[in-house]
Amino acid sequence: MQASAEPLPTRAGVPPVPPAMSPDIDRLTRDFRQLISDFEVLLKNAQTLSSEGAAVARAELTRKLADARVKFNSLKETAGDRAVRTRGATEEYVRREPLKAVLVAAAVGAIVALVVARR
Repeated sequence: MQASAEPLPTRAGVPPVPPAMSPDIDRLTRDFRQLISDFEVLLKNAQTLSSEGAAVARAELTRKLADARVKFNSLKETAGDRAVRTRGATEEYVRREPLKAVLVAAAVGAIVALVVARR
């Protein structure tokens, strides 16, 4: 069995966001905020727009919405691919180190039980 090139999850169980994905998330967040801002401006100025101005604004917002949808779908595919790779690495780790995996699962279960019991 070959060793996986993927790093194992961190102690908290959540893998860190890879540096290559963080700029994509930042860009998507900026684009989404800009889209919301454009919609707010359009709604604020909707009463004063002429029919030509409304058509231009509608076309521009439709284009921006389509661009945002494409970017979101790309990010969703990237996240799905990463989840599949992480699942594979986790399964491989559990097969290599079954005792550690059981002990970690028992410890996490005990911590969750303690937290739930306190509430």
